[in-house]
Amino acid sequence: MNIAIIGTGYFAQKLAKQLNEFDKNNRYFFYNTSENRVDKIKFFLHLPWIDTVYSVTASISGGGALKTALFLNKKIVQHFIGSDVLTTIEDIKHNRVNQELLEKSQFYCEIDWIQEELAAINIQAEIASIAVYEREVVPLKPKKFSVLTYMGKGKEEFYGISDFIKLAEVFEDVEFKIAAVESYDKELPKNITLLGWADMDKELQNCTCYIRNVKHDGLAFSVLEALGYGRTVFYNYKFPHVHYFNGANELIEKMAKVKEAFENGEWNVDYEAIEFVKKEYSKDDVLSNLVKILTT
Repeated sequence: MNIAIIGTGYFAQKLAKQLNEFDKNNRYFFYNTSENRVDKIKFFLHLPWIDTVYSVTASISGGGALKTALFLNKKIVQHFIGSDVLTTIEDIKHNRVNQELLEKSQFYCEIDWIQEELAAINIQAEIASIAVYEREVVPLKPKKFSVLTYMGKGKEEFYGISDFIKLAEVFEDVEFKIAAVESYDKELPKNITLLGWADMDKELQNCTCYIRNVKHDGLAFSVLEALGYGRTVFYNYKFPHVHYFNGANELIEKMAKVKEAFENGEWNVDYEAIEFVKKEYSKDDVLSNLVKILTT
């Protein structure tokens, strides 16, 4: 079978590569139909020979690629990854729904809270992982207590920069780092470092804590990576082996306890978290399940 993978560039392209290496019985082709004009043309030219169109980001209004796949009666699988849920809610609110696409698509998502959000708007989605964790690392205990986060440039408020600043102001002796942002238009506390594009493996290895604090989220791969290094992970969604928090005050309280444990020599690498990520997001399990979804 021939499977076309479209949607969010990073994950879609990565999945196509992983699936081609894993599954030699079928062929997977990535097309960046939303951003690359050449890929869009290739997709439409190749579509008659495609059996399944797999969109790694979901839409119920449908762009040209999904509408054409629908017209040609192709199997359509759509995977909600987080922000597309908000777009879908807006589409329903403004009556931008392609009813045929909604009825004929098979919908999936990565995590239960997204599944619940979709159920609330009458979209039934099954849970299936797309994140593959296959790193073999030797996690080290950091020499000093430090905190790392990732933020989208231009979306700092969405990624919780206000709470991050409050943390830095409370813990003045702690180094706080923000990856993927190289400048900010407001003055920041002196103990916040903007890393810009950084070597995340190195930064995760060196930090003690990783924070994910967004206004809306699917299952962030950065959370899995941080758990895979055995770091202390603070997350404003409930997930195994993370320190869940609700708001800045609770985050400050929980951070203080972890900091005290570190300073008393009681903090250690979370080996249970490492084993959890390696087991639950193994290449064989994740990819074999996706192959079954896309080819049957």
